[in-house]
Amino acid sequence: MTTITKTENYIRELYFILFAQKKIILLTTALIFILSILIAFLWPPTYSASGTVLVRAKKLEKSPEAIEDVQLRPPAITKEDLLSEVNILTSPDIIERTIKYLVDKKIYKKDLREKTSLTEEIYKIKNNLRTEIIPASNVIEVAYYDKNAKNALNLLQVLMDQYIAFRFQVYHPGEAEIFYSQQSDKFKDGLETKEDELMGLVRETNISDPQKEIEKNLMLKNELEKQLNFFVSDAIEKDAEVRHLETALKSEDIQFFSFIENIPLNELSSKLQDLFVEREKTLRAYNPKSEKVQLIDKQINNTYKLLKSEVNAYRKNKLKELNVLREKIKSIQGRIDNIDDNNVKLKKQLIDSQRIGREINLFEFSQETFSKRREEAKTATAENVPSDISILSRAFPSNGPVFPKKTVVIPLGLLVGFLTGFSLGFLRQYFDHTFKKPSDVENYLGLPVIFSIPKWGVKK
Repeated sequence: MTTITKTENYIRELYFILFAQKKIILLTTALIFILSILIAFLWPPTYSASGTVLVRAKKLEKSPEAIEDVQLRPPAITKEDLLSEVNILTSPDIIERTIKYLVDKKIYKKDLREKTSLTEEIYKIKNNLRTEIIPASNVIEVAYYDKNAKNALNLLQVLMDQYIAFRFQVYHPGEAEIFYSQQSDKFKDGLETKEDELMGLVRETNISDPQKEIEKNLMLKNELEKQLNFFVSDAIEKDAEVRHLETALKSEDIQFFSFIENIPLNELSSKLQDLFVEREKTLRAYNPKSEKVQLIDKQINNTYKLLKSEVNAYRKNKLKELNVLREKIKSIQGRIDNIDDNNVKLKKQLIDSQRIGREINLFEFSQETFSKRREEAKTATAENVPSDISILSRAFPSNGPVFPKKTVVIPLGLLVGFLTGFSLGFLRQYFDHTFKKPSDVENYLGLPVIFSIPKWGVKK
């Protein structure tokens, strides 16, 4: 009983809202209803054309060698097969071929000479295409929508024809063998050219293996650098010795040159030193102007002149040795520089050889790949096609515009208008917290109603 009472209260509330907010409800319903009428009669109509494609499994043919009792079952069409056909059907290539065909036949009136215009038109058509795989079947339904019924029909007809032709070219490439043969011959010619280039490089330098030649040159350079270091050290020592001898020879003081490692010079130096010792001893007994002292001084002068003469000759000999060393150093340095220059050339030849080698490998691989593809194209038959297709129904126009349909839009507009108006009225009533009838006082405040004064309209 309580449940029935609550239900009656709810229904009563709904009726109350309906009559309390009737202006908003009626106004909203009228506006949306009028809008639906305008759409139904003034909106540019959209037409469609539709067709269906049947995807069938490839029929298997029995081999003559097969046993007669063997039953050949064609493979089942999978969802992936159907999706592949949908992708081919709606691909930009198919749409572009369709547009070009219509333009050539002067059925398509738009100017599509610019690439951007063609691309925009392709995506426009693609957006107006609808495909659907009919459940529990191998049938694909395709539809195209356009403002012009004839354009929709023509475009879908040509699209399905282009789809059949394009699919046949994909699975039966008639020019594949020619293309692969041309590419194979092209890479073969390129391979021969690169081999001739490599042989010309070898003939130019007379070196077949630059890497080994570089290694030999580096070993020789290492040995020459050792010799160079030895000769440079020796030259530095001899240069210092010659400079020291020149300084000693120019000195006004008596030099004994005892630092020279030479036996004749050492003997003269010892004799000169002995004469000085003897002179010192004689000076103890005789006057410096005595005949005996002067005789010793004369011997000292003669011996010192002879020693300086021999030292000068020794210096010249060392200077000659120093010049020889310098020539050797210059010669070895020149050989090292030549080796470096030669290694640079060999390195360049090595890099060129490696580059040509990589290009030869690439040409060999490409030529071999295209040769294999050519043989595959020769043996390729219709057995490689995963499935067959048939046009189940060609493009057929819709029975009048698909949008707007007056019989659908006008009633729907009336229904949507009423629901929208009632929703707005309910929201207004819900957020209006004033008392609207005497029972609201009892429901919300819990107070009894003694009397109520109705609102009287004032006539002017």
